[in-house]
Amino acid sequence: MTSGSGQESMPPGQQRKGCGCLSSIGGMILLVLALTVLLNPWALHIGGRPTPALTWHGIGKLHSTTGATYGIFLEVGAHLAHGRGGSNLTGTAKLCTPQGEVIPLTVDAYLKRAWLDIDGKPLTLYFRSGKDAQNKIRFELLGSWQGQQLELSDKGSMAMAFAADGSAKGYLIGQNAPKENTTGILNYATESQFNSVCGDKGKSSF
Repeated sequence: MTSGSGQESMPPGQQRKGCGCLSSIGGMILLVLALTVLLNPWALHIGGRPTPALTWHGIGKLHSTTGATYGIFLEVGAHLAHGRGGSNLTGTAKLCTPQGEVIPLTVDAYLKRAWLDIDGKPLTLYFRSGKDAQNKIRFELLGSWQGQQLELSDKGSMAMAFAADGSAKGYLIGQNAPKENTTGILNYATESQFNSVCGDKGKSSF
């Protein structure tokens, strides 16, 4: 005789079991975040402001001694370093050449001697274009956060991938610009403001 409830009873031991996959993934994410903050407490306060998402993003201009000017957007977040001296920041960037070409880049960075405060601590940023990019771009910028500004210098490395007029020539292709040095300052901003240093050249407030 069947039950009037219309529900079929399942044999003992065959009750449906929920998948714990999502909870396991969520737990792993929380564990990684907790370890990141534990090992890098500076990640909660980057560039003179609270960063609860462990991420900082900014825009600015890079000025070369050859006369070329680039617009740049940078976003980096705290990252668990793998091995001694590994990157503890990763992210993405967009670089706008004087000719208006926008180059997407991946970023790995290493912040040295930082614990609770990163102000003035040495930072090295390694930029690289995607594997499918027409012109392979690689360069590095060195500097530090000084209060709310990120001050950077390339020490001549951009000349390995860019011509003297700022156009992308490809990494280690052609001649380097003589005695080139590129410097710039980035301020906290969102990606939506990138046009202020790229689309409207010369009208940026930075």
